[in-house]
Amino acid sequence: MKNLIIALIFSSILLSCLNGSSQNANRFPRLMERVARAKLNEIQLRFKLDQATFDRFRPIYLKYEEEISGVDFRKMAKLMRVTPDSLSNKEADLLIVSQLENAKKLILIREKYYKEFGQVLSPQQIVKLYQIEAELRKEITNELKNRKMNR
Repeated sequence: MKNLIIALIFSSILLSCLNGSSQNANRFPRLMERVARAKLNEIQLRFKLDQATFDRFRPIYLKYEEEISGVDFRKMAKLMRVTPDSLSNKEADLLIVSQLENAKKLILIREKYYKEFGQVLSPQQIVKLYQIEAELRKEITNELKNRKMNR
C-alpha cells in the first residue's frame, strides 16, 4: 500500500510539474490515466470493494475525476493563507470571487456525482471517498513542498 501511495504521489508531482493549469490536463492523457488508476487502486484497497462493485464504481469515478480535475484547489486554499492587509480592494475582491467560483464548481460536481456514487456506495463510503481524496491532495502538496525545499 505504501508503494501505491508513493507511486500516486510521484505521478501527481509529475502531473503538477508538467501541468501548470487544469486546461492543460488534456495534453497528458496517459499520465492522467495512471494517476486515476492509482487513485482507484487506493480506493478499492481502503473500501475492500468486491470486483462487481468496483466494476460499477470505476466508470463513475473516472468521469468524476475528469470533472474534478478542473477545480483548482490551490486557489481555494490561497484565501486562508493570504495576509488580508497586504491586498488592495481589487485584489481581495478577485481572490474572493475566484475562491467562490471554484467552490461552486466543486459543489456542483459533488452534487451531481453524489447520486451516481449512491448507486454503488453507501453515504458513509462517499464521505470516506472525499476524505481519502483530501488526504491524498494533502500528501501530494506536502511532497511538492519537500521536493521544492530540497532543490
